[in-house]
Amino acid sequence: MALLFGLLTALMLGVGDFLAGRVTREAPVVLVVVYAQLIGALVMVPIVLTSGGALELTTVFWGALSGVSLGAGFMLYFRSLADEKMGIASALTGVASAVMPVAIGFSFGERPGAAALIGIVLVIIAVALISQKEPASVTDVSRGAMQKAFVGGLLFGLFFVFLNVPASEQGMWAVLITMTSSFMFTAVFLSGRVSHTPATAGFIKLIIPVGVLQCLGAVTYVLGVNIGLLSIVALAGAMSPVFTVLCARLIDNEQLTRIQTTGFALALAGITLLVTG
Repeated sequence: MALLFGLLTALMLGVGDFLAGRVTREAPVVLVVVYAQLIGALVMVPIVLTSGGALELTTVFWGALSGVSLGAGFMLYFRSLADEKMGIASALTGVASAVMPVAIGFSFGERPGAAALIGIVLVIIAVALISQKEPASVTDVSRGAMQKAFVGGLLFGLFFVFLNVPASEQGMWAVLITMTSSFMFTAVFLSGRVSHTPATAGFIKLIIPVGVLQCLGAVTYVLGVNIGLLSIVALAGAMSPVFTVLCARLIDNEQLTRIQTTGFALALAGITLLVTG
């Protein structure tokens, strides 16, 4: 069940990324990031009010760290995509976001079975391959772009790690604080770097599903880590590129490369091993 919640997280985040990519055709990327976080925070308000429980100070601390990691990760990731080859940048971000929570989980004493360990390796490789949107040699990419992509991925991984720290009964509060702090961080940091164009009704209509999906992805992740291992649930959640590429194939009829097809096969094999392990 924990793995299922992790895969639901990947589904929500992956479809959200696909929709965000479409919205960026109509609006600057930074506005998409800021408004998506705002909508996610607003969605969490009624969820928190109905879940009950008082907010604890430690939840505010870890939720804020999670939100800043998420917001900073988005900015570095999108900047790396703008700077250089998308394929290498996406692959570096995907691998880093998958490896970080696995490494932290292992450092905390988590020890998945042998089959699950093989599955973890296969999934990490699969994320790297599926994220390759175009063939590119590493030599084509500047060191700066590679660093942005890799650090962005590590920050996405820390988003998963920090969101796991609060007690299980504080989970929904943690998601609300995460989305709120991510919105505040990106809004303040980018306020002087973007022309203040009023958001149109059409833009709001397009961005709402993105924010809702990001929010629900965080919720399903919290539900998963409450009953399972961080190294497994967060790894599954980091498989969002699988669903982003799948959406592009099914909706936009984009053709998969051989590398991406191989990645899908490895992802299926890895998930099977995680289930049986």
